[in-house]
This record gives sequence, structure tokens and C-alpha cells, in this order.
Amino acid sequence: MAGKFTYTVLPRVTLFEKTSDLYVLGSIDTDCSEKNARESNYKTQSIEDENGRTILHNIPVILNPDGSIWKHGSLYILSRAMCYDPVGDQTLKTYAKNLVDFRNTLAASNVDYLSTPLRRHWRPTYFYKSELYEKTQQNTLGIRTANGRIGTVIGLYRYLKLRHDFHPTQNLWEEKQKKIHFTNSKGFQQDRTVIVTDLKIKYSEEIPSGEYIIDGGKLIPYDEDQQKALIKVLFKTKNTEIILGSLIAITSGARLQTAFTLRHENIQDPKKIKGKEVSILIGRGTNVDNKFNKKMHIYIPAWLNSLIYTYIHSARHKERCDRFDKSHGESQYIFLTQHGNPFYISKKDERRGADAPIQDGYSIRQFVHKSLAPILESEGATFKFRFHNLRATFCMNLLEDKLRQLSKPQNTTNIMLVLGFVQKRMGHKDIATTERYLRYKHEKALAVSAQSEFETHLQAMAQSYSFQ
Repeated sequence: MAGKFTYTVLPRVTLFEKTSDLYVLGSIDTDCSEKNARESNYKTQSIEDENGRTILHNIPVILNPDGSIWKHGSLYILSRAMCYDPVGDQTLKTYAKNLVDFRNTLAASNVDYLSTPLRRHWRPTYFYKSELYEKTQQNTLGIRTANGRIGTVIGLYRYLKLRHDFHPTQNLWEEKQKKIHFTNSKGFQQDRTVIVTDLKIKYSEEIPSGEYIIDGGKLIPYDEDQQKALIKVLFKTKNTEIILGSLIAITSGARLQTAFTLRHENIQDPKKIKGKEVSILIGRGTNVDNKFNKKMHIYIPAWLNSLIYTYIHSARHKERCDRFDKSHGESQYIFLTQHGNPFYISKKDERRGADAPIQDGYSIRQFVHKSLAPILESEGATFKFRFHNLRATFCMNLLEDKLRQLSKPQNTTNIMLVLGFVQKRMGHKDIATTERYLRYKHEKALAVSAQSEFETHLQAMAQSYSFQ
């Protein structure tokens, strides 16, 4: 194969359609023949997507080996960006990568993606599945990754059937309905009907080993000694932005993209705070990112709010703001690098990817690798730092705190109330996810801190540090 399919990302895409001058001018000539209408000049006219946008950002375009645009694949990705509930730009990029792999895999064996021969193995979907399956057997590709690629391909063909008058002569897959069981937010068992296809590569669900918790990844909560060691090392780095971002995560359960897309407007004047916590709305309709754009509240301690308030009025922070956008006002990011870039630029930010690579936490990961990890190792720590583990640590601390407050003996009803409270704070869709923390605690006999006790220790350390 001389060349390969590739993709590129367009920072800015304007939505428009070609419209005949006859119609734009509103003076249709009834004597004008169809031939003349076809040959008339055209002009562009802006159109809106389902959310009223005429401009989209960071849209991948798939290129043929000769550099021209692969129309079907690129339009499919564009359609996902234009829908009412669009996926994020990183997900769009994943779609592009998947479709590029699909086309390159087919091209290597001269399989036409629009052909549907009688022999099932040579139909593009089944052929691609067999190639991916071989890679999973050779342990060069994860089964979940393979099924993700197949899912993108199925989405492409559904789109072609619906929008591009594509009518395959043979089935590209067989599908059936299947009922799955799940626990709703109230703790009740329910069924949901889903459509499954025979393209999915089957595998056995991993049996939890008890060494980690499955919650958007494999998370390991830090025990009490590890938490204290980690906080001690964090302060040794003297990186104010990473310290504050980590404190937000371990005291509220915020994910990395949430902690580092917080804005000035989310921090209150300490003089106006009533109570021990500050509520911050995140997700849909706000400037702060959350997983799946879910709208919910996180709660940070009032003392931490005060420290951040001091920081955002410091000379250090103002210098960074001047390098980024001094006129950004209350929607200014709290956490900026020394070069004035957000550590994590919001998915809603129109500047995302416009004039620089998308900042999605790379600077934080580099800091952990080059600065934090070496200090941890020199201190004799036997654990590795992952930012997302701070979220799991918060959940375990909170769960321990609430369980300690229960009267003895602890009955099932009271435990379910505790789980419901923790589920709400964590934003877990399914209470079964929260229950995994309780099982982990029992199986590991984990010595964790109660959140209230740990925060007292944390507050004492943090307030002795200068956040100027």
C-alpha cells in the first residue's frame, strides 16, 4: 500500500451550504429551465447545528492516501459534532483514529468498505472484526479497545444508511435486543433493553482482585499513612497550583478536569461564607468540566476556599493571568502554568486547540513524572501517585466518616443511607459503584482516615504554607 489513510484536526469549522442565487435573491424565474438552474452561480449561506452553532472547533477530517478528504467518514464525524448532545473533541479524535485504522486495515487486503459480498468473511465489518480478533489473541490490542473500534464502524454504517442512501445487499451484522440488569440511583434493581450485534468480541468480565476499585478506571485509595506522606511531599514541591488542585481533589472528589477548570467565579469571599463548606456547581451549563458533562455540585471546605481566594489575589497568579488573558474577568481560570496556559483547558472554551495543542493535563502529568515521583521515591514511599486516586481516597475517607457516625449496631437501612449520601457527593450514576468502596474497605480492612479528621490535619498543614 503506497499511502495510508490519516486524519487532521481543524481548529475551526464554519457550517454553511451552497445555495443557488435564484433562491437567495428570492426571485425565482419561472421561465428558467432546470438546466439553467443547475448551471447558475452558487453562494454560501450559514447554517446552524442542533444547538444553534454556526462554528465548531477541533473537528477531525479523514484524508485519503492522496490527501483528498474521505467524504463519508469525515461527514459522519461532523454529524456527531453537530447533534443536540455532541461528544467531546477528544472522543471525535478517537472516532477518527478508529476509522483510519478501519480503512487502512481494509486497504491492506483490497477490501472495499462499501462492498457487501455473499461470503460473509469478506464483508468489511466481519473482515475487520476478524483482523481485530487476531490482534486481541496476540495481546497486541485490548478487547475493550477492539470493541470500541467496531462500535465506531457500526456508527458509520448506521449513518450511511440513514443519510447517504446506502443499501447493502447483504447484512453487515446481525443484531438482537438484550436485557441488562442494573441498580438505579435509589438502590432498586431495574432492567434496560439494549441492542447488541454479533460483531462484538466476547470476553469474560474481569473478576476484581480486591487490589483496586473499578470506578472510571482502576483506582487505589491511599491509606492514612500514604495520605500524610503524599501531602508532605506535595508541599515540598512548592508548586502552588498543583498543591491547591490536589487539595481540591482529595477534599471534594473532583476529577482532574474539574479541579483544573475551576474559575474565579467559583471561589467566594471568605467574609461571606456561612458554614464549613462551599458548594460549586459543575458540568452542563457551567464553565467547569465534568465527566460526561454531568451537572452536579462539589463541596470544598471553607478553609480551602479561603486559601484559594488568597491565591487568586496574589501577584504570582496575576502575572500568569496577564500572560493568558488579563480581560477574562470572573471566568478566568484559577490554575495557569508559568507560561500563562491553562493546565486543563475547558471543553467549552472556544480557544481550545485554536492556536496551540489542546492542554488536557499534560503539564500535570509531566510534573508528577519529573518532580513529584522522584521525591516520593527518595522519601521511601512504596506507592505511586495517580491524580485520579485522590478521588478514590476522598470517597473512602467520606465513607469512613459517615459510617463512624452511625449508631451501633449498624443496620442495612442506615448503611444504605450512608451509601446514598456518598453516591451523591461522588456523582455515581449507579449505587453499585459506591458499594464497591464498601466492599474494598471490608476486604482490605483498610486503615483510612475519617474525612473530618484528615481535613483537620490537612488544614493545619495547608494554612502554614504561603500561597502568595
